[in-house]
Amino acid sequence: MENAPTTITLDGTTYNVADFSEPVRQAIAIYMSFQSDLQKQQLEVLKTQAALQNIGAQIAAAAKKELEEKQAKSEDTAETAPAA
Repeated sequence: MENAPTTITLDGTTYNVADFSEPVRQAIAIYMSFQSDLQKQQLEVLKTQAALQNIGAQIAAAAKKELEEKQAKSEDTAETAPAA
């Protein structure tokens, strides 16, 4: 068992895992495996959220720049257009 706990605490009392039967030790190992998987998945969610925030900021900056350029071009065109 990788990173298996040597003790567990139940109702405030700490027990040695080795003192329990094989089925209980296996259940503890399964629990720890699920807990490890959950932590890895939570880290992946945080990475994805950070990437989305970064990409969102890049999109917003690019869109604002494009809109400003279009607005400036529109104003330039309006100023240089012949009066009717």
